[in-house]
Amino acid sequence: MNRLLVSSILLLAALRPAWAGTDESLSAMQRGDYAGALQTVVTPIENGVSSALDKALPPMVHGLATLETLVGDMYYYGHGVSRDYSEAASWYRGAAEKGSALAQSTLGDIYYYGRGVPQDYVEAVKWWQLAADQGVAVAQLNLSVMYANGDGVAQDYVKAHLYANLAAAHLPPGEDHDIAVKNREIVAKLMTPAQVAEAQREAREWQARANQ
Repeated sequence: MNRLLVSSILLLAALRPAWAGTDESLSAMQRGDYAGALQTVVTPIENGVSSALDKALPPMVHGLATLETLVGDMYYYGHGVSRDYSEAASWYRGAAEKGSALAQSTLGDIYYYGRGVPQDYVEAVKWWQLAADQGVAVAQLNLSVMYANGDGVAQDYVKAHLYANLAAAHLPPGEDHDIAVKNREIVAKLMTPAQVAEAQREAREWQARANQ
């Protein structure tokens, strides 16, 4: 989180001469309305400035996604504002569509539990898949369960083992890591030796691509 906050501060400093919401943002920050302050930065960009920035400064899009994710976090966890899952989903979606892996992962959670949106396992799998492909270990763990149970996606033990294996390799020691290891073992018992070998091969190839 410290790294994300630093990135946001740098982006705010870079944008201050270019947008008209500076006074509004500063006033909001003085009132302690940090979500409002961030929104005064993000909304003008969302309304048309982002396309120009994308052409001239592609990295700016990633900075915008970080800001949108932070606003989403504020609404999702109720930090400085009343908790509002629907509003959080809207901000996370904007960030997720710009490629933010963290926003994609949380948006998967939102759809899985139906928080502020209709519960939709297909949408949950969609966003977890994007986050998992970017290396978010928790998304990999969640995706492994969806493939194992056939929730929102066709049941596939090879993919369930693959993502449980990746999650186990990437998660730090703790409860989630232990769950990933246990899930991998459970799924392996339902697979043929050939399927296990295929899942392990795909895991090695995924890691090799990630290391490039």
